[in-house]
Amino acid sequence: MDLDRRILWVNPAFVRLFGYSSGEMVSKPIALLYANPVDYEEQGKLRYSRNSPSDSHPYEMQYRKKDGSTFWGEAHGAVVINEREERIGFTVSIRDITRQKQLIHDLHLEKEQWFVTLKSIGDAVITTDEHCRITYLNPLAEEMTGWGSDEAMGHPIAQVFQIVNEYTGAPGDNPVERALKEGVVVELANHTLLIRRDGKKFSIEDSAAPIRDDEEKVRGCVIIFRDVTEKRRLEQKISYQANYDALTGLPNRHLFQDRVTQAIAQAHRTGRLFALLYVDVDHFKNINDRLGHPFGDRVLVELGRRFTSIVRESDTIARIGGDEFAIILGDLSDQTEALVLGHRLLNESVTPFRIDDSRADLTVSIGVTLFPDDGTDMTSLVRNADIALYQVKKTGRNNIQFFSQEMNRIVQKRLKIATELQDALDQNQFFLHYQPIVDYAQSRAIGVEALVRWKHRNKTRHPDEFIPVAEEMGLIVPLGRWVLQSALQQMRIWIDQGFLLNRLAVNVAVKQIHSAGFVDFLEYLLKENRIDPALLELEITERTLMFQDHHTLETLSRIRDLGVSISVDDFGTGYSSLNYIRNFPVNTLKIDRSFLTGLFNNHYDQAIVLAILAMAKSLSLDVVAEGVEQEEQDRFLRNNGCYLAQGYYYGHPVSPEKVQPLFDRIAQNPPHKIP
Repeated sequence: MDLDRRILWVNPAFVRLFGYSSGEMVSKPIALLYANPVDYEEQGKLRYSRNSPSDSHPYEMQYRKKDGSTFWGEAHGAVVINEREERIGFTVSIRDITRQKQLIHDLHLEKEQWFVTLKSIGDAVITTDEHCRITYLNPLAEEMTGWGSDEAMGHPIAQVFQIVNEYTGAPGDNPVERALKEGVVVELANHTLLIRRDGKKFSIEDSAAPIRDDEEKVRGCVIIFRDVTEKRRLEQKISYQANYDALTGLPNRHLFQDRVTQAIAQAHRTGRLFALLYVDVDHFKNINDRLGHPFGDRVLVELGRRFTSIVRESDTIARIGGDEFAIILGDLSDQTEALVLGHRLLNESVTPFRIDDSRADLTVSIGVTLFPDDGTDMTSLVRNADIALYQVKKTGRNNIQFFSQEMNRIVQKRLKIATELQDALDQNQFFLHYQPIVDYAQSRAIGVEALVRWKHRNKTRHPDEFIPVAEEMGLIVPLGRWVLQSALQQMRIWIDQGFLLNRLAVNVAVKQIHSAGFVDFLEYLLKENRIDPALLELEITERTLMFQDHHTLETLSRIRDLGVSISVDDFGTGYSSLNYIRNFPVNTLKIDRSFLTGLFNNHYDQAIVLAILAMAKSLSLDVVAEGVEQEEQDRFLRNNGCYLAQGYYYGHPVSPEKVQPLFDRIAQNPPHKIP
């Protein structure tokens, strides 16, 4: 039932017991099952409120069936929590104990009538005299103990009713002895096993009660128990699922956090170090995309097996996320031991994974923290391991990195910038400047590139100061949407003013390309601002081309189908290849400014620029040279067949109202025409 005590589900046994169908009970308040409304209110306060303490002890209550009849039931309640340890409801199991209560109430009746009743109930029953010697076993008790009632008569209870602890195997305290000694009802200890005469074991539960005569003197004891082996198995299965990863069988995040807490406590006692390693599989998405998720799952299972074979039995390795593992190395003398293990993990990871007829190659990145140097509580240790892992990813992956305070300072700075970026989006602190793109053939500026700026603490921040943080912290998508929307709105203003441009270039991050509804949003903006799609050019990075998956190709193709052009920004600095250019719908290549900076000092840069121009010409692609700042660069580009360029040599990025005057100035002092 939920927190309001409305029924969410009932099992078939409930239907048989109460006479209601499942459909009749779902969403109904459980109050209608109580024979006495006062009992319903009392139990709500004691066990089934949002703040009541968890109480797993059984309790007895009168209940009402659908036909109006009442019965005594023994109930067990339990709190249900979600993965965040939040209380979300309750479970209640009820069994009919009317006959048992009647049994105990009528023990003073005739012995034969008493035996008949005992034989008919669904629980095992053993009775003893006041000296703990057997006087009776009902048929179910005979079956569970392996002793016949007549055979067991007179034997000590401990000989017939042999119980041990489920986990330790140590003999359990016999409840009959205590019930006789203290004259009270005694429950069996949790996790008790009954060992039958032939050695078979049953998980059992229930209680022993003294038998009193009419003068209230204790004359013996009755122990009532039942087989709960299946129930225990189900509980163990649920516990396993709550603490272990279903795919790899390794501890999950919940159990891992508990183990960290234990490691901290042990380290405090022993004064020894322990290390926390965060392991992330590099570019695992590529394996899933290329070979499929079932193959990727098998790779993770094999990787977990390899890691397990390396660590000690006393250490913990857990899978804490899709492609993330965490390892606790205890009882270390210094960080060298963690470093050695880290390198073994790296080496194991690079061994190819051969599954069926396919092969996968991968690497991992590892971040390490040490107790107590890098933290004395779980939160700080986990956070700092994640920071160290982030540093490995940032510097090339496939390596191991220990946490340092300098890393923490950098991360905290980036987190602060991320917070300020979110505030900047909310408070409209961003604005756009536009840099002209000139056409040598026409000796004039023919378009602009929109460049975002941030008004931050009375200073103007450029993209390289905040775009990387925006990408890492998940803010690039809303920021990119704002840039695209603002640029197209400004284009509409220029058109209405009679100022016509042939090209508006807008940078688009890879996360925007992959975000849901990007193309629909782009199409909406074009229609909303009445912009000819042919005037818009979206600049993507070479990194975008690395995602040769169906979704990326489909998105770029849909953009092209709208009539929008696509250019590859900073071409030549990343991972582009002829294969990428051939497979993707690209219109323009933008030569990165770094090649122009060393154009006359490094013949390799000249060769690269000439190669890009030749390749683009053969593939019928436009080329825009970025970062032109000198006349010599301008002349080299014109003389070698580059038609389009931008840079400080032609004009700095300016605010929207200064774009047309800048275009007029370029027209009055045009770049030389291509011969």
